[in-house]
Amino acid sequence: MKIKVSNTQRAMNFKTHVGTIITIAEQKAKIGIDKFKYPIPNDIGCHYLDIINAVESKTEDTVYGYDFVKDGMMIFRIKD
Repeated sequence: MKIKVSNTQRAMNFKTHVGTIITIAEQKAKIGIDKFKYPIPNDIGCHYLDIINAVESKTEDTVYGYDFVKDGMMIFRIKD
């Protein structure tokens, strides 16, 4: 049996993950941490690089994918 997730739901999940990553980046920046990890989501229906590119675009490259993937986690850095 196949389970289908609607494209609308996938788009909402994508936006939620991007927003969460940006919120985490803001919190980390406030306390002086310039690197953090975020698990690769499997409910977005696209490649994890799409999330990294969206975060970089929305933050005008102040938050960027650093090591990309390590142990199932995306690694981000925050520019000074």
